[in-house]
Amino acid sequence: MTPVSYYCPTEFTSPKFAYAFAKGCGGAMTDDLDYLHDGPVACFGSPPAWPLLRQAQAAGRDFYFADHGYFGRGKYYRITKNAYQHDGRGSATTERFKAFRRYVQPWRSRGDHILICPNSDVYFGLHGLDGAQWLQETTATLRQHTTRPIRIRWKTDRGMKPIAQDLVNAWAVVVFSSAAALDALISGVPIVTLAPFAASYRMGLTDLSQIETPIYPGGREGFLSNLADNQWTIQEILKGHAWRALQEQETSCAA
Repeated sequence: MTPVSYYCPTEFTSPKFAYAFAKGCGGAMTDDLDYLHDGPVACFGSPPAWPLLRQAQAAGRDFYFADHGYFGRGKYYRITKNAYQHDGRGSATTERFKAFRRYVQPWRSRGDHILICPNSDVYFGLHGLDGAQWLQETTATLRQHTTRPIRIRWKTDRGMKPIAQDLVNAWAVVVFSSAAALDALISGVPIVTLAPFAASYRMGLTDLSQIETPIYPGGREGFLSNLADNQWTIQEILKGHAWRALQEQETSCAA
């Protein structure tokens, strides 16, 4: 069955995605977020849609989850089947990733500070967490295992200074689930990812107690290229390119 695309009418991106995805897959769309129709579910990661998404998951329904792209935010949108993010496995060429003019730098084995990049309180709440408590506990755990300075980069900092400034002389970047980890991987800075569903989870540490012994996995360009191949423009979604790709690929994600 083709999915029903749900959207929040008071948002900008949610209706736009729902229209494009419904057209691309030949499915229906609705703004009724209180009723779960038969069949698979498709939705943008809007907070108002999460109760319905959770209901679909509890019922064992297939779901197609969309959000802003791993790269090219505002133009590209990532979509995964039965997962929140892709895990970067696959056999993509580098062409699509290289179009973003992001060049993978050699690993850095030296650095000073640890950069923590928290998600928004709303995002933490969607996953049953308290943002302030997560940051407090993460910082306290790091203090037990390192004496390095800890720097916090809030999501709102994005409009004031590029993350490249905070990555200068960084020893590692710590995230729950943030695109900041991808920026770090491109820049050669080791990462710690704490959300098992995050795209970057398998590309660094997952245990804060190991912060002084980071890992430097190979295959970063392949990983990033696979993420770039699993995001699409609205026009590509509208024309069905995303839908066909999602049907052809094996599930390469972790819910």
